[in-house]
Amino acid sequence: MTERLIRTSYVDPTVNPPEPRQGDTGLHESRQDQEGYFGPLHRMHGSALHGWGVAAGLQVSATIGRPGLRVLPGVALDVRGRLLPLAVGGHVKPDEDTLIPVTETGVPLQTAVASGEYHLTIGWAETFDFTGVGSGVFNTETTPTLRLRQVNAPDDGEEVILAWVEIGADGVVVNTSADQRRTTGLSTDRITLLGSFDSFDAEPGTAVTVFDQQAAELRAFNTGGVILEASRVDITARSASSFLIVNPVARRMGVNTTVPGATLDVDGTTVLRGGVGIGTRNPQATLDVLGSTVLQRPPGPDPTVPQSTLDVRGFAQVRGFLGIGSASMPTTSLDVNGGAFIRGRVGVGRGGPRALVHAVDQGGFEAEDGEGKLTTSNIPLLAEARTDGQTAIGALNSNGRPAFALSIDEDGGTNNARGVPAFWDKYDGNWHLAFGIKNGNLAVGHRNPGARLHVVGGPTVNDVAVQVETQQAVGIWTFSEGGGIPLIIGGKPNAAWISGNVDVRGTLTKTDLRFKIDHPLDPAGRYLSHSGVESDEMKNVYDGEVVLDDRGAAEITLPDWFEALNERFRYQLTPIGAPAPNLYVASELSGNAFAVAGGEPGLKVCWQVTGVRHDAYALANPLVVETAKEAAEHGTYLHPEPHGAPAERALRWMPPLARQADQPPGT
Repeated sequence: MTERLIRTSYVDPTVNPPEPRQGDTGLHESRQDQEGYFGPLHRMHGSALHGWGVAAGLQVSATIGRPGLRVLPGVALDVRGRLLPLAVGGHVKPDEDTLIPVTETGVPLQTAVASGEYHLTIGWAETFDFTGVGSGVFNTETTPTLRLRQVNAPDDGEEVILAWVEIGADGVVVNTSADQRRTTGLSTDRITLLGSFDSFDAEPGTAVTVFDQQAAELRAFNTGGVILEASRVDITARSASSFLIVNPVARRMGVNTTVPGATLDVDGTTVLRGGVGIGTRNPQATLDVLGSTVLQRPPGPDPTVPQSTLDVRGFAQVRGFLGIGSASMPTTSLDVNGGAFIRGRVGVGRGGPRALVHAVDQGGFEAEDGEGKLTTSNIPLLAEARTDGQTAIGALNSNGRPAFALSIDEDGGTNNARGVPAFWDKYDGNWHLAFGIKNGNLAVGHRNPGARLHVVGGPTVNDVAVQVETQQAVGIWTFSEGGGIPLIIGGKPNAAWISGNVDVRGTLTKTDLRFKIDHPLDPAGRYLSHSGVESDEMKNVYDGEVVLDDRGAAEITLPDWFEALNERFRYQLTPIGAPAPNLYVASELSGNAFAVAGGEPGLKVCWQVTGVRHDAYALANPLVVETAKEAAEHGTYLHPEPHGAPAERALRWMPPLARQADQPPGT
C-alpha cells in the first residue's frame, strides 16, 4: 500500500537564505502533520516492510467442551499497515457498543453463536473519549475489534485471523486450530520465524491454546553464509507432504519420510550420478565398498516371522557375485542360501515383467552328455526332482492346500529311459492320476497308453471315461482318407447307446436288424422286439388299400418319384370280406400308377408292390450277396462263439492292454 506524504514546512524557503519560521504552530498545521505525514508514514512502514499478521502475543486459549475464549495481550498488523494493539490498560470492542478492558490475563470472549466453524479475528477500530470534552481534552483510543466470523469470509488482511474455532451446541468449544493464522516480524541482523501452535483435536476437558513462539532463526554467519537454527526443517511442495526433513537434534535427515531412522534415510529410488564410497574417499565406481558388507536380519519380536535383510526399492546392479544367507563365497551372480521374499514382479531374461514371475529365453534343450543328461539349455523354466517318481512341479489352491502335481516316473537311468510325465489331482483326501504321457501317447486315467489317446474310465458304473457336450457345433469328428477305420466301437453286452437320430451317409452292414420298444400292452414292465425284413436285393416294399368302383375296378396312384427310384415291380392283391377269383392287375405301373379290375363293385382290396432300387447311388454301389474273405480274414469270424470257435478268432479282435497299477506321487 502506498500513500502520499505531506507535512508542514517549519523553514521559510521564500527568503535567502531560508530561515526558521517564527510564531506558534497552528492547529491546521498539526493536523496536517498527523494525518498527512506521520499516520501514512507509519502505515506504509508497517505494510511495506513487515506485511500483515500477528506481530507478537495474541495467544488464544479455551477449554474443549466448555464455552468461551480468551485472548492474551499482543499486537497485530493489518493489510493497511495499522497496528492493532491489545495492550494492558487499553480496551477492545467485541461489538459496536461495547468496550472491554484489557488486563494482564487478556480479554474474555463469549461464544454464544450458532454451532459451526468460525475464525476469531482482530480488526482496526478507534473510540472517542467523551469524558474529557468538558475539560477541553479530546482523546481517541485505538480499540481493536475481536469477533467470530464465518470461515467463508475473505482472508484479505482487513482483519487478522487469530484462530480457527469450531463451536458446538450451547456455545461450547469443540475444537481449535491455527488454520490461516499468520505472523509477521523482522530483525535487523537476523530473520526470526514465528510459528503458530495449537492443540487440535484435544480431548474434552483439556485446556488448549493457540499461540505463537519462535520456531527458527536465520542469521548471517560472521565469515559469510547463513546459519539456520531450528529443531526440525521440512521442505515440501504446495499441498504436498514433507519431502526433505532435517532433524539437527537427532542428527538425522530423511527424504520422502517423516521419521528418519538413520543419519540418511531415503524412501524411494535414489539416483547418485557420481561415485559413492563406503570406507573409501576415492570411489572408483558408482558404489565402491572397501571392506566386507554384512546384511543382518533386523531384530523382531518373533524370530519365525520373516524380516527384510536386504530391501531394495529402486534399481540395484551387481557386477560381480552376490551371496545372501551363506558364509561361503557365492558361486553365481546371485547365490541365495535360504528363503527369498520378493514383493513385486520378477523378470528373468527380460525387463518389464507381465506377471509375478516372467521368464524369457530362446527355448530348446541344447546339449546332453554321454549319459543323455542335460548340460546346457535355453529353457525359460526348468524343474527337476532328485528322486524318481517324486513331484517336480506342484500347485496349491487359494487356501494353501496341495491340489496339483507333476511327477516324472520310470526313469531307468539310461539314455532311452527318459521317464513318463504323470499329472496328479488331489481330491477326497487322496492323490489320483489324471493323465500321463508315454512314447508320444496320452493316457487318461492310467500311465500305459496303447494309442495316441487312451482313456480308461473309473471302476464304478457311474464313471464316464469321455464326455463330450456341444450346443450347436460338432462334438466328435473322426475321418480317414488312407483306408483306415476312423471309429471302432466294441463292448459287451452293448457296444453303443445312441439316443436320437442317426444319419448314415453310406452302406450300413450289420449282422442283425431289429427294433425294440416299450410293449404296447405293458410299457412299464416289458419290451417288444421285431426283426427287420431281409432280402438279397436292394428292395423297397409299398402297400395300401383301395375300394373298387361300380365297374369293379380301381386305379392306384403312387408318388411321382416312385419309378425314378424303383424298377422290376412285383404285385400282390388281397380281397377283404369276400372272395374275388377274377381279381387281377389290369395295367402295370406306368406314369407312377397301376390299375386293378375283376372284382365286385364296392369290394375293399389290400395291395402290395415291391421294387428294386435303381437310383444313382444304388447303381454305383450294388449289393454283392456273396463275397470271399480276404487272406488276412481267413480263419476269423464275425461271431466265433455260435460256430464253436474261441473268442480269440473274432475278426479285428484286439487283446486287452496290461495296465500298470497307478501309485500317487511322492511328497
